[in-house]
Amino acid sequence: MKISEVKTAFKIADVEFVEGQTKLNFKYLNEIKDEHGKILDKKILTQNFARVYIIVVNGEIKKIGGSGDAGGIKGTLQIYQDGGIKGRPSIRSFGVWYFLYHTILTGAKIEFYMIYQENFIKKVKGLFKLHTIKNASISYKFIEQCCIADYLGKSGGKYPEWNVQEQGADWPMEIKTQHAEIIQNAQTRKKAVKRKEVNI
Repeated sequence: MKISEVKTAFKIADVEFVEGQTKLNFKYLNEIKDEHGKILDKKILTQNFARVYIIVVNGEIKKIGGSGDAGGIKGTLQIYQDGGIKGRPSIRSFGVWYFLYHTILTGAKIEFYMIYQENFIKKVKGLFKLHTIKNASISYKFIEQCCIADYLGKSGGKYPEWNVQEQGADWPMEIKTQHAEIIQNAQTRKKAVKRKEVNI
């Protein structure tokens, strides 16, 4: 499915290859416009709105995802810069980075798009009364579910290619092997730190 068919998303960044590195550069646009062409405050990238992201390769939607990261969409996407290789990333996070990295090596154009739902004022029940919450939000999962449902309706029931878990598919062996190595390295580092603490 082409991103040009989507009516509610807007572009926020391009993905750039950095020579000699496995960490990708996310070049966020200087001027971000919503789906109606309205210029948005740059804070849209760091505010904690309910939102989903769309990864687009050469105009084709490859992944639809979401997150409740408090750092906004920038916080959500940060894990995809290097796959979390210095920590203990989930196989999903590492796998999507792997797809991004090996796709950009082919010279493909990779972009990030965003869909968000503005926060709102809502009265919420406490123990004794209703409290006014001035910055209430829906769960990003509702937006993600709606986006996936629209995609499936348009694609004849096929998920975006990089929505591996939603497909019920298995990750490619190369990704599983490299992910296992990263987790093993993280455990080795943790044990080394513990031994060092004991010796102090």
